[in-house]
Amino acid sequence: MNRRRIRFTATAQRHAQREKEWWLANRDEKAVFADEIEHALQILEILPAAGSKYGQSRTPGLRRVYLEKIDCHLYYTFDDSEVLVRALWGARRRRGHKIHH
Repeated sequence: MNRRRIRFTATAQRHAQREKEWWLANRDEKAVFADEIEHALQILEILPAAGSKYGQSRTPGLRRVYLEKIDCHLYYTFDDSEVLVRALWGARRRRGHKIHH
């Protein structure tokens, strides 16, 4: 079984920080945010094709996975050695994030 390294772009890091700050300020169950992201990343490092293809982007191979408990989409690409998280975008915004190469 090939476990891929997980890496966040600077953009994805900013998104995650913004969403985390919002979550901590507005929700009682503080640990849910980190737990939901960690669980998704554990799956993606082993089964990166688990997410849905996201064709509304110019980024080849872009996929997303819905994180139901925190109502966000995690956008990523992957290859044989790594999963690159490109964005974390609140699903409540109703449209996907424009992700650039």
